Amino acid sequence: MVLARTFKGISGLFELMLGLPLLGGMVVMGSGWGISVVMFALHAVTLLLSLQHRQSFYGSAAGIVTCLLVSVPVVGMFGHWVAAVLLLVSMVDRYGAGMSGGLRRI
Repeated sequence: MVLARTFKGISGLFELMLGLPLLGGMVVMGSGWGISVVMFALHAVTLLLSLQHRQSFYGSAAGIVTCLLVSVPVVGMFGHWVAAVLLLVSMVDRYGAGMSGGLRRI
């Protein structure tokens, strides 16, 4: 469970960095969109770990979709923001609604 949370945090921070308007665009274009392949692999591993530990996987799924849409400048930027928020929120979620989407205990 700790490994899945760690991967969510790492990929969430990378997504946050890639969502910065100038820096993210320079990194993506400077790498020849190679960073998208790396992020796709990171999100795939995070998705598999989340499924294995029965945690929420929406952030990783959003990250994978963002990797596919990154060539559209503004859409890619907003996609990085959405994926970063979903990943970081699911990382700190104590009860991790999981795949069932159950209610949280108070």
